[in-house]
Amino acid sequence: MNWDEGTWDNGSWDSPSPAPFTPLPTTRKRINHHIMAANPTPDDDDVLCALAEDLADGCHLHEVAIGIKQNTEAVIRAAITALSQQKQLLGTARASLDALIAAHEVKDREAITVLTNCKLRLAKLFGSRWNASWEPTGFPGQSTAIPSTMDQRFSLLASLETYFTANPASESAEAEATAALCAAKHDEVSTARQAVNTARTTLTTRKKDAEAVVRTLRKRVRGLIEELGTLIADDDERYEAFGLNIPANPSAPEPITSLTVAAIGGGKVHLMWPYSTRMAGTRLQQKIIGVDDDFVSAGTADGLEKTLAGYTAGQSVVFRAIAYNDGGDANPSPEATVVVT
Repeated sequence: MNWDEGTWDNGSWDSPSPAPFTPLPTTRKRINHHIMAANPTPDDDDVLCALAEDLADGCHLHEVAIGIKQNTEAVIRAAITALSQQKQLLGTARASLDALIAAHEVKDREAITVLTNCKLRLAKLFGSRWNASWEPTGFPGQSTAIPSTMDQRFSLLASLETYFTANPASESAEAEATAALCAAKHDEVSTARQAVNTARTTLTTRKKDAEAVVRTLRKRVRGLIEELGTLIADDDERYEAFGLNIPANPSAPEPITSLTVAAIGGGKVHLMWPYSTRMAGTRLQQKIIGVDDDFVSAGTADGLEKTLAGYTAGQSVVFRAIAYNDGGDANPSPEATVVVT
């Protein structure tokens, strides 16, 4: 071979091929899909909390023996407590907003009285029908009618204050139509409006805080169920101490112990029931007296309450609730009867 002709692969001498890269083996968390299928994490917050309580009780009995390290009783109970506290704060925020909205409505009604007095005073000066003389007063839409919205009434108070200040001859203390009265009521309504806006902001914050702690509790519940799946066998009877199904031998949930039904008007009824151990959902059944010979389906629910509609006022309806999971249906709950309104 002629070494000067360059017919060989120069790169084979100067740039040897790198050794093939072999990635380091990765360690993946072993997930027991069997236990997750047998024990799904509840979507409903109330059911989630009830299951978390059962899980914490199971931890109290068995976490040391089983070797639970991550989602212990203390961790689960702390998440439950955090959610309970946030629910209380959320409820307080809702109640506060409702009260402040009611207070705002009171001030708005008082504003209507002031605006009506001003309208009557101005009608004596300019006539009751809209004309050019009404333009500077601030009544909107080329109309002498009291505005139909709170915002418009609030703005009109400010306009009338400005108008009467600039035109004191149009005021009448006797008719209770003055700049001072408009200003005072405008300030009161403004304060009430601001309080409502602040309360709405607080409520939004409380909702976000509650959603965050629910996510934390759901993560802990799911984590403990997965942790159990790595520590004990699928047929271990201790699953039931945690309020869970034995994955290898699922069983029906405990029966629902009570059912409350209330007529809420408009052909609607509201049903509520307590959590039952190992429930994945609830089947609702009804029997309309004089119509149904036996119970028929009234739908299902993921949570612990449901509103049903489409009934006729005066009907008597008997209800019962049946908890279910992949292991089957529990026995029906006690029956509850309601007269529809």
